[in-house]
Amino acid sequence: MGDRTTLRRKPDRSIDDRQAIHALIDEAVYCHVGIVAGGATDAHPVVIPMLHARQGERLLLHGSPASRLLRTARDGVDLCATITLSDALVLARSGFHHSMNYRSVVVLGRATEVIDHDEKVEALDRFVEHAVPGRTARIRPATTQEVKGTLVLSVPLDDCSMKVRSGPPIDDEADMDSDTWAGLIPLHQGVGTPIPDEATGDATVPGHVAFWSRGPGQLNGRPADQERTV
Repeated sequence: MGDRTTLRRKPDRSIDDRQAIHALIDEAVYCHVGIVAGGATDAHPVVIPMLHARQGERLLLHGSPASRLLRTARDGVDLCATITLSDALVLARSGFHHSMNYRSVVVLGRATEVIDHDEKVEALDRFVEHAVPGRTARIRPATTQEVKGTLVLSVPLDDCSMKVRSGPPIDDEADMDSDTWAGLIPLHQGVGTPIPDEATGDATVPGHVAFWSRGPGQLNGRPADQERTV
C-alpha cells in the first residue's frame, strides 16, 4: 500500500493482505482503467472496462495498439485500475444507512509495455486462462501477427489498496424499534447454460466451459477435464 492509496475514510475497512488482494484480482473477470487524456487545453478523464490478468505482483492489461487509453498509458502517464465485487445489498431502517457489502481494490501506477515476444505470448495466455481456466490447452497458439497486433501493458502492484464492507446494516438506535425489515440481499454472479455456435453444434461441452465459475473452486470443485453434454 502506498501513500496515494492509503484509506482516509473508514480505514478500519482496509485489508493489508497481499494474498487477499491477489485473490480479488484473480476472482474478478475485468477491471476499470482510468487515465486523464488530452492535452493542456482539452484534458479529460477516460475510464474503460478491460479484461485483466495478474502475473505475480503486476497487473496485466491488453488491447488494440489503436486504443487511445492504452497508447496514452504506454507513454508513461499515471493510470488508475479499480476492481469491485458486490457481495450483498444492505437494507437498513432508513435510506441514509442503506449500503452495499463489497470487496474492492484500487491500483495506481505507471505502465510499461511488454515487448519481448515470448513474454507477450505468456501474457496473452494469462488473459485467456484468467477468463476461462483450462482454455489455452484447447485452442491454437497465437500467431506471430496476432502477438504483434496486441499491445500488452504491465502495471506494478506497488501502490494499491483493498477495502471491504461486510456485515449487517448499521442503524441508528432510535430506529431499532421500527417494524421495517432490515438485513442483507446476497448477490452472486449467475452463470447460464453455454450456447454453442453453429459450427460447434451439439458437440460435448468440455468441463472448463460447462462448469465455469469464479471465486474459490474455479470450476465448482469439479475436475477441469470433466465433460458433460448440455
